[in-house]
Amino acid sequence: MTTLNWTEANDLIGRARRVLVLTHVNPDGDAIGSLLGLAHALRRLGKEVTAAVDGGVPDHLRFMPGTESILPALTGTEADVIVAVDCGDVLRIGEVGQVALRSGAPVINLDHHRTNTLFGQANLVDVDTVAAAEGVLDWLDRLGVALDHEIATCLLTGLVTDTLCFRTDNVTAETLGKAQRLMAQGAPLSEIVQRTVNHKPYSGLKLWGLALPDVQLEEHVIWAVLTQQMYLQAGYENDDAGLVGTLVQVDEAYISAVFKEKRDGSIEIGFRAVPGFDTSEVAVALGGGGHKLASGATVREPLETLVPRVVALLKAAVQAGSPIVERV
Repeated sequence: MTTLNWTEANDLIGRARRVLVLTHVNPDGDAIGSLLGLAHALRRLGKEVTAAVDGGVPDHLRFMPGTESILPALTGTEADVIVAVDCGDVLRIGEVGQVALRSGAPVINLDHHRTNTLFGQANLVDVDTVAAAEGVLDWLDRLGVALDHEIATCLLTGLVTDTLCFRTDNVTAETLGKAQRLMAQGAPLSEIVQRTVNHKPYSGLKLWGLALPDVQLEEHVIWAVLTQQMYLQAGYENDDAGLVGTLVQVDEAYISAVFKEKRDGSIEIGFRAVPGFDTSEVAVALGGGGHKLASGATVREPLETLVPRVVALLKAAVQAGSPIVERV
């Protein structure tokens, strides 16, 4: 549900001298773009801004201006207010979030996931926005911050990555109008697309090669498993290199899932769906969250029992939905 506490958020920012901006673990383009775009804007308002995310910025997102200022960890904070962007709940903010919350500073929660738990003292959660970056842009308009090249580049990166270059079903004419505004300020659309949506390292392709022979498809649900052995053999350390988004493009598939075994033994699961289906309820049932067409969760359970259990839930989700565009 959309919850927009504009007055409370603006008052908290107005009174603050020191602002800490955070985003979710394993950050994507929207997470870093939103965090950086907001940090640049708040500095233009004269605020002392610290930005942090667990582990720092992924290499392929370092083209955005200002990424070198983002801290990979926090030992403490003296912030007057904390802003969490693109986080559905407090656990998603990771270790930097836990350090920050111990300061007792009030939290502004800016997000676009309908599974958001409204954990902020002020919540700017708009489920009709396509990305957290769009929510940041709306907030900057209310704060009266003029856009520049740096802010625009970061926010357009968020829009591009969370919509797969404006291909998701929640993109509207208003979304494209906002993208046009950002481009008019110098945000380089072609470069952003090449560095994000069209980006894939060779090691990621090797990871796919290890997983694809065992991909399974049943009752319009397609899934793959990525083990730690596969990650080590491929020399790839990050996510699934976009595999879950590719699997859902299979004609016979309505929902895709990729199970990723992490170093600590937990299993991170990513879901994607074609329009007409809802993966978010399955993600929430597993302790995660997200959107209807893109969601995920992290679970501690052996793959041997987890995979069949989750696949059964996804098959039920297929039965509960209907494709907007018929597929094979």
